[in-house]
Amino acid sequence: MVVGVRCLATTPNPFNTLEHQRLRTGALCESLKQRFAELHARDYPDDGAAKALWLLADLLTLLQKRVQLIADEKTLIMAGEVVIELGETLEYFDNAGTDQTPRGLVVLLQSLYARLGWPSNLLAWPQSVYNFTIRPFVENLAVLFQYLGPDAEIDAVLKAYTGPRDLVSFPRIERDNVRMYAIFGHEIGHRIAGEFLKQEQADATFSGEEAAIRAKVIAAMGGSPSIIDAQKLIEKVFSLRKRALEELISDIVGVYLFGPSALYAGHEIHFDASMDRVPSLANNGYPPGRMRLRISLELCRAEGHLDALVEFVDDPKTGKAFAAGVSLVDHIDRLIGIRSDVQAITHDPFVSIAYDWVNVTLPSAQAFARNAMGAALYPTSAQRNECSKLVERLLDGLPPNEIGSALAPVQVDARSAVLAAWLISLDGAQSGPGDESYTLFRLNEKTLRGIEYIELQRCYLEKFPRTAP
Repeated sequence: MVVGVRCLATTPNPFNTLEHQRLRTGALCESLKQRFAELHARDYPDDGAAKALWLLADLLTLLQKRVQLIADEKTLIMAGEVVIELGETLEYFDNAGTDQTPRGLVVLLQSLYARLGWPSNLLAWPQSVYNFTIRPFVENLAVLFQYLGPDAEIDAVLKAYTGPRDLVSFPRIERDNVRMYAIFGHEIGHRIAGEFLKQEQADATFSGEEAAIRAKVIAAMGGSPSIIDAQKLIEKVFSLRKRALEELISDIVGVYLFGPSALYAGHEIHFDASMDRVPSLANNGYPPGRMRLRISLELCRAEGHLDALVEFVDDPKTGKAFAAGVSLVDHIDRLIGIRSDVQAITHDPFVSIAYDWVNVTLPSAQAFARNAMGAALYPTSAQRNECSKLVERLLDGLPPNEIGSALAPVQVDARSAVLAAWLISLDGAQSGPGDESYTLFRLNEKTLRGIEYIELQRCYLEKFPRTAP
């Protein structure tokens, strides 16, 4: 017997896609709120994660209310997309716990933010991609909700929020490598580079520079180029110049914040095929690695950091580590003495125009960056007074958290501990595979613990200053 099937076209009540979408979006909101509630049980380096989770839960509660009132299906679909995008933040919180994110990294970054006078709440987490980034959290949330239209309640929640303002991500493979934390000086530098470029736009002389560059581009094209072709090349020159300044200013800030550690970390990043890469729109306009190392080394030399390394090469206990650090500096010096990166740039007249303009701008950009450092500048005096003694502590199996005697300990800068770790690791690299006197695992463990101690002591003494006995 054949069973008849009712024709779908004769269904008296068509499927209500609006209410279906409303139910789906509401369910997504509730599910995500439950995931956020579960994450509260995790152990995080500080209370910032809890504040961020409460913020997201509050925003979802408000969004749920809006979902019940939305009468337009397209707006409902967009609300669902907002929830899905918020769901991607689960990755941050899944990995931001102390089982994945070292507390030492968080307190080091918070210290740098505080020295710069910035809000020091941040959320750090590892990612599988090999990249170090710092990006805004609250600003991105505000933009996300703007797509749903003006909302005073959501604006008020964001304004009252006191938790992490930035999302900090780092390669999971480098999670425990305290030496590479110096790269975050470069990432912090991106904000300062942005401030410089914004100030430059407001300078009356900048419009004159732009006009001169336009004229140079048209002259380099020869003949009578079309307006469209000329505009494309002018935009290329402006884009490459802006991108170069973003990266080079950030490298400069990295040196101001971490001294030689920034140079060593930069060498780890740039010592590859990118050394002489010609900047182009296809490779995101990154400057050649050789050029970046050249600027970092010259700044380290100008600040006195290199002389402060050389001073300790004859120290009976720590001199071997300092000699290894100086040896790498000499190696980098030889690398940057080769001018193949500059020659590669000159082969493209338009890239050359952009980088001639970069060279004219860099002195004022460097002065701007140094002024922006304020109390955050890593002084050569700290390196000279602290580093050798911290190397000695690490060699003795002690965390590099203080100098002086046990009865009269002296506070140190956490960045001196990072540099001490670099020097010992470089010494180990030169000693060959047979020398297992100090493994990298043990080095990272001791240094991270030392950084935690340094920042805990600093915070404690700010609240409870020492008094004379």
